[in-house]
Amino acid sequence: MYNTKRGALLEETYTLFEAFANGLKQEDARKAFLAGEIIQKGTYQTRESFWATIYHRYLAVCPEWIIPALSESRKYGQGSNEFRSLTYLYHVLRDSLTYDFVTERIWERWQSGASHINTSDYHDFLTRKAETFPNIQKWSDYARIHAAQTTLANLRNLGFLTGKRIKHIHRPSISDETIYHLLCILFAEGKSGKAIIGSPDWRLFLWDENDVSHALNRLSQLKWIRFEKGGNTVILELVRRPEDMINRMEHGGNQ
Repeated sequence: MYNTKRGALLEETYTLFEAFANGLKQEDARKAFLAGEIIQKGTYQTRESFWATIYHRYLAVCPEWIIPALSESRKYGQGSNEFRSLTYLYHVLRDSLTYDFVTERIWERWQSGASHINTSDYHDFLTRKAETFPNIQKWSDYARIHAAQTTLANLRNLGFLTGKRIKHIHRPSISDETIYHLLCILFAEGKSGKAIIGSPDWRLFLWDENDVSHALNRLSQLKWIRFEKGGNTVILELVRRPEDMINRMEHGGNQ
């Protein structure tokens, strides 16, 4: 539930990973960020809050290859599908409440043919979630309103929703790199074959199993994976290894 505290911070995240692409070491990043060497705006306390949020989303307990991957994606621009879809993936995966909101409430709305989502949908979702997470019952009205507004605004800024006053559900454009990252995560969780294709994680992209199969066929054509599907048989293997991105960055592949 950490991500409901702050906005999407796309500009700050982009600037940080641009610094990584230009040679900033991870062990030096916090000091440089707080000192105003990476972003100059805001007070020290503001930068400290921004750092804590970005660190939680993209650096803490995340695959080590996320830094070179996001650093690579930044060359397409802050508003590109390559950068925004990858930041969207990790943003949502690192916040259980946002993850559940997308894969449950928004997914239900999308499947029913609804075209929009609003704060009342989020409040209904919180009421239902309070049965599983009793701590939500202690939230003040202000906290609930803030969480709803921030979550919807974040999803809009990350390309999942459109509109300011009325939020319309928008199936996001997902880069091949982002698809590959989610696939690697599912492999790391011990899933294989049909369990990967049927994972609810793909609902983050508003995809059903046919959409997933189509995307995996594309990765197979790129020779990033081996994918064969026939009847109840699914063969799914990685050809490209995620650690290859680390080697590219170490040898100046992002410059």
